[in-house]
Amino acid sequence: MSDGDSSGGIPPRSGADRDAFQRREHALEDFAIKQREKEKLLELKKKLAEQQAHLQKLSEHIDEITKDQGGEHN
Repeated sequence: MSDGDSSGGIPPRSGADRDAFQRREHALEDFAIKQREKEKLLELKKKLAEQQAHLQKLSEHIDEITKDQGGEHN
């Protein structure tokens, strides 16, 4: 081992090793991005469901008010 060698006896990586490492790193980054997107979509679905429930309550309230005023003939 020479004075400037800081690898601790580990042989340098070959081109194939480097490519495999880069592919693995890229796959992990893609996975992390997909996980964040999945979390965002789940949060949006939750908000959408809350808004739909709120709209349903408003619709029921409007129906109740219009029935009391005689605006609907049922």
